[in-house]
Amino acid sequence: MSSRSKAVLAGVLLLGFSGPAAVRAQTAEQSSDRSERQPASQAPPLTVRSNVVLVPVLVKTKTGEAVFSLTADDFLLTDNGVPQSLQLEPDTGSQPLALAVIVETGGQGVFHISDYRELGAVLDAVIGDVPHLVAVIGFDSKPRLEQDFTPDTDAAANTIGALPSGDSGAAILDALAFGIHLLRNQPPAYRRAVLLFSETMDSGSQTSLEAAIRGVDDTNTAIYSFAFSSTKQAMKHEASKLPDGSYSQEPYPSGG
Repeated sequence: MSSRSKAVLAGVLLLGFSGPAAVRAQTAEQSSDRSERQPASQAPPLTVRSNVVLVPVLVKTKTGEAVFSLTADDFLLTDNGVPQSLQLEPDTGSQPLALAVIVETGGQGVFHISDYRELGAVLDAVIGDVPHLVAVIGFDSKPRLEQDFTPDTDAAANTIGALPSGDSGAAILDALAFGIHLLRNQPPAYRRAVLLFSETMDSGSQTSLEAAIRGVDDTNTAIYSFAFSSTKQAMKHEASKLPDGSYSQEPYPSGG
C-alpha cells in the first residue's frame, strides 16, 4: 500500500467523504425539550441522538507531507466546549469496495461524454488492489442503470465509454439517490463509494438536497466528484424566463 493511502485524515468533510483512517468521538446522548416550549401551531423540532460521530481528518507537515504516527491522544475534539473521548479507527483501505460510477449524459454532460472513454486508469486508482464490485449509472432527467455491479473493471469502463447522449436534464440528486439505493443492497462487508461525473448545478431532481445527504450519511458512502461548469446551462435557464417578443437592433436613446 502506498504512503498516500495510509494518510491519517484532519477536518470534517461534507456528504460523507471519508478516508482510510478516522477518529471516532464518543458523545453523550442528548434530548431536547424544545417541543414543550413551541406553540401548538408549530411543528415540533427534530431531535437527533448519536453515540458515535465519525470525523475524517488529514494531518500534514508544513512541507505538505502526510503524518502517519499520530494516535488518538494527539487529537482534541470538543462538543460545545466539552472534550470527548476518541478512538482511532484502523486502516480500512484493504476492505472490499462497492463503487457506483454515476455519469451525466444529459444537459452539459452531452459535451463531455467523449471525455469518459478512457476511464479504466481512473477506476483502478480509486479502487486499488482490493476485491470490488462496480456499477455504472447514466443520467439526464432520470437515472438509469447501465451496468449492474460486476467485479470486471474493464467491462464497467467499456460501458462508460459507450454511454449514449441524453436529454436536456441534469437530475444530479436523483442520480445520487438512485446510486445510494443500489449500494445499500451490496454485501455489508464492502465499503461504499460513488464516483460522480457531472456539472455543478442540478436541474430537474425530485430528490431534495437534505434527502440526498441523509442517504449518503446513512450508508457511510464516500463521494468522489469530478465536476464541470454549469455556467452555460444556467444562462440558458435564466434566458428562458425572458418574455417572447420583437426586439430592435437599435440602441435605446439616452436615459432609456
